[in-house]
Amino acid sequence: MSRPVAQDTRDKILDCAEACFIGQGFAATSMRQIAEAADTTNSLIVHHFGSKQALWEAVKERRMQGFVAQQQSLLQTQKLDLSLFLRAIREYFVLLRDDPQLVQLLARAELEQDIGCSRFQQELVTAFVSQISAGQRQGIFRADIKPVYLLAVILCATTQWMEARHQFLTWDELAGDSDADEQFLETFIELLVNGVSTVRQAGGEA
Repeated sequence: MSRPVAQDTRDKILDCAEACFIGQGFAATSMRQIAEAADTTNSLIVHHFGSKQALWEAVKERRMQGFVAQQQSLLQTQKLDLSLFLRAIREYFVLLRDDPQLVQLLARAELEQDIGCSRFQQELVTAFVSQISAGQRQGIFRADIKPVYLLAVILCATTQWMEARHQFLTWDELAGDSDADEQFLETFIELLVNGVSTVRQAGGEA
């Protein structure tokens, strides 16, 4: 069964917008440039997306929709324990590792923070903060850490590694490490767990 023409047009606009945003940034990209790249008109882009800001959000969400849906489903059906917490970190890390274009989009969003480009899904942020708070009440996580800052540390560390790892890998001490991604992730998790959990995971005492 063939796809609707409107969906094909929408996907082409998203593809072209994504390429423009990655290549030259949000602020430097005009709706006219996107329309020319997609061989369409400004009015048709507005019809499908409403505005350039909404188009940016659609580009980002398309890249993250599978991960977001998966995480939302997990948080709705399971209570956050330490294993689920670590699973979510690993899955976000793998998402970025396997999607360099998403990393570029997130980097662009950071560079152009004055335009209000959101890097992370607010609904998912709210859900994780709520679950971390519940974990604190249950004694899983230290109660003296503000949940939203814990989440921010996790997102910053994993995202920044992916954005700048090519620089880190020029260090003599990291040169030739074929498993640098895995070593970074496991080092980060080790430090994180033994810092925020009420139970030490590497053989230490609570």
